[in-house]
Amino acid sequence: MTAFGAVISLRNTIDFILHSSHFSLIEPSPHIIQLVYEELDPLQEILYTLDDTSKSKSRKKVNALDGRIKDLIWEFEDLLVYLLHQQIHSKFHAVQIDEEMKERVWEFQRSMGFQGLMESLPSQPKGSKNTPRFYIDLQFLQHDVSSFIERLEDLEEEYIYEVDNMPEDEDEDDDDQSISTRSGTKSKMIGLSDQFQQLKQILVDRKMESYDKKKCVVLVGTAGVGKTALAEAVFEDPEVMSRFEHRVWVRVGRKSQFDHVSRAILAEMFGIVQGDDELGAYLEERLEGKECLIVLDDVWEQEIVDSLKRSLSNGLVHILVTTRDRTITLLTSYPRSVILVRFLNEEESKELLCEKVFGEKDCPFQLDKAAGKIAKKCEGLPLMIVTVADILLESHDTDPKYWEDVAEMRNSVFTDAYNAISKVLFPSYDYLPQHLKMPFLYMGVLPPDYDIPKSKLMNMLATEGWFYKKNKMRSLEESFWLCLDQLCANRSLVLFNQRSAIYGALHCNFKTCRLLSSWRHLCRGEARKNKFYCILKKLVDGFEDDLEGQRCLCLENNLLFGIKEFSNSVRSNCASSTHSLLFFGPYLQYPIPIGDDFEFLGKLDALNLRLYTFPTEILTLVLLKYLALTCNGELPPTISKLFNLRVLIIHPHNNIRICRAPSYVPIEIWDMQELEHIEILGKSFVAPCHSASLEKLSTLVGVNASICTILELSRKVPCIKTLGVQIELTPYDDCSDLLSCFDCVSTIENLETLKCSIVNPLIKYDHAFPSSLKLLRWLGKLHLSGMGFSWEYMDVIGSLPYLEVLKLRAYAFRGPKWEAREESFLRLLFLLIEDSDLVQWKPRSVSFPELSHLSMKHCYKLEEFHWLSHHESGTIELLNCNPVALTCAMQLQPNPDTVVDVTATSSFDEKPVTIKFTRRGVKTEDI
Repeated sequence: MTAFGAVISLRNTIDFILHSSHFSLIEPSPHIIQLVYEELDPLQEILYTLDDTSKSKSRKKVNALDGRIKDLIWEFEDLLVYLLHQQIHSKFHAVQIDEEMKERVWEFQRSMGFQGLMESLPSQPKGSKNTPRFYIDLQFLQHDVSSFIERLEDLEEEYIYEVDNMPEDEDEDDDDQSISTRSGTKSKMIGLSDQFQQLKQILVDRKMESYDKKKCVVLVGTAGVGKTALAEAVFEDPEVMSRFEHRVWVRVGRKSQFDHVSRAILAEMFGIVQGDDELGAYLEERLEGKECLIVLDDVWEQEIVDSLKRSLSNGLVHILVTTRDRTITLLTSYPRSVILVRFLNEEESKELLCEKVFGEKDCPFQLDKAAGKIAKKCEGLPLMIVTVADILLESHDTDPKYWEDVAEMRNSVFTDAYNAISKVLFPSYDYLPQHLKMPFLYMGVLPPDYDIPKSKLMNMLATEGWFYKKNKMRSLEESFWLCLDQLCANRSLVLFNQRSAIYGALHCNFKTCRLLSSWRHLCRGEARKNKFYCILKKLVDGFEDDLEGQRCLCLENNLLFGIKEFSNSVRSNCASSTHSLLFFGPYLQYPIPIGDDFEFLGKLDALNLRLYTFPTEILTLVLLKYLALTCNGELPPTISKLFNLRVLIIHPHNNIRICRAPSYVPIEIWDMQELEHIEILGKSFVAPCHSASLEKLSTLVGVNASICTILELSRKVPCIKTLGVQIELTPYDDCSDLLSCFDCVSTIENLETLKCSIVNPLIKYDHAFPSSLKLLRWLGKLHLSGMGFSWEYMDVIGSLPYLEVLKLRAYAFRGPKWEAREESFLRLLFLLIEDSDLVQWKPRSVSFPELSHLSMKHCYKLEEFHWLSHHESGTIELLNCNPVALTCAMQLQPNPDTVVDVTATSSFDEKPVTIKFTRRGVKTEDI
């Protein structure tokens, strides 16, 4: 369960040592470390064998052995990191002594009148490439490597044996109960009326029978979302009952095999108890010519559906499957409908909670508000709502203060409910494929109610060393998206923010994602138990017995680190084992000392701490790969000591600009050759005069730059994929300079996202030709602000064949009318226009055919716009626009079979007013 993550971490550490441009391994060090690396390949394959075992088998012994393998790997990795750290530090210490000696000689010579001597000595030009080189000797590890490999091979043999001899899971019910019909109890279904009608329509619809007599309908969703309740409601519906001659309900579960399912169907339909011989043939014979509905509830194995399908080659049989895993039924050849069972909305959640607590009675008036809060905190998960309701019912406490405490989570009700449902949720995690467990487990470290930006999650996982690229031919981003797609679409474990812009081919391509609190609780419990990370929220957390040896510390109360007793306890228990330190609590405006005790840190995220100056003590953390700080001070040139950094994020405490000389990113940053992501807000970024380049840099955002710098950057960051800059124009700049800037950017072949904001746009472009604007044709996302171009320039942007997201802010384009030309913006999905003098937007035919989201903000002159998209659903957002624009939206006539949801909000009145309505196109069959 956790050994796979440890293997990936050690592999990445060894890869770093073997391939870093900063290290030269002294013989026989390469051979020593290569022996370990080669031993990890077969171990990884052995761990993968667990994925092929039956879901009915108990994994308790295997999981315990998995933990022992993890501990052994971490023990060796810590030793390896310790040796690496010591040798890097000894080198830096010697350099520091040399610099101190040079300064002393300088002072002595000045006192003696020899001022020119030191000045005449050769020195390295400022800003030149100065990559430190370290000679690493690992021969001290020879004995440890031999011992490690020997112990690992013993554990591998034991692991293979345990996997081959896994017993049946005793926690599962007996077969007679596991393969069964429903209990017969009938309860009222609350919510999901829309999906009830959708499912019922699919089952009773006879149109599909003209070309195929069978259907397979799949209800998929996370554990506890109400799949079974929805299936039961449809199963007992009178219209469905009259539609089918036979109906049978089979609860499958994890322990089922096809012969068990077949016997259950025969027993339910005909009262027949059949032997094991030729069950499939006998089942087909009995069902031939009969209209049947077979419900397979809680399916875990693909083979169950496949075998039943083969046995029912003849007949009018419909199969309704409920499952947590969408891949279970993807391979079936049945005409297939997949319904993702949604979460309950706030109104449905409150109704379900009150029905379970008060029955037919109404919720008491004094508890109504608290009941709504409690229901909302259950996040629409019916299992959580029912569990909390049971606890409230058992308490017999109708004191409004008690209910308010529950709503504000000031008592243990929600924690007790999370613990109670964990047994239902845990199998979904336990039976995940090995390479998905660590990304999913790690998501629990992020704060509650936090929508995780996908770029942040990808950077954090990659720098942690826990993310595994299963397919070496894919890029890191492609592998990451595929991982999230499996966790979201196939496993229903990760939720994507529906309010985010959709782009790309994978349907999971959202800007942010998140976990339900119930899943976060489970992930955090498993992570703490296995020493991957622990969450520190209260003072007592710093003195817990299981704190020792944790790999990652996450503070959800940043102030705790400022308490001496707490800080000392944490440092004494974890300083030698902690590889990540994360301050994820509410933003703290007072500085807290971070210190350099955590020598082996690979990741430090302190964006939620305010630091007045750059904390120079962290420059001793030479193994840092990820650094995120909020700091208004200057970055020191010595930041290049952190030569291993891959991600550097520096945010200012505020965006108030001071009238003084601009603040620059130190030129020494170009010596940090491992950098892949730079996000430094508000500081000027300049390119060096020498030939340095950042070959691995893929993201550069937030920096200020001149037009000249942009011209240089296009040559010095060849692999950049995301570029976001602010350009401050002067009265002496002209349009040709700015257009040439875009011309240079268009030569960056890998660029996918461009964000460009012009500060102080003073220039007119009337004498320039729109065709002078050049952009890379591969762009997928384009954000522009302050250009002041005329709308004629949009013809160039509209011709970009892969553009999916376009955001125009702060008069990026000027003029009263934008008449987009024909067949333009063919793949655009998301369009934002904010702060514009636009009056009329009139796309011509066959333009914007795929647009799904249109957002108009602060367009005070807007009077007319159109919707030509053929997308099946769309969203229009109007925020503080001309009231005439709302009238225009109400008169829209979308294309046939298109539904457009409109939200218009105005803050002009004393109270903000929001209007929501839906515009539907005329369906072809209704004409």
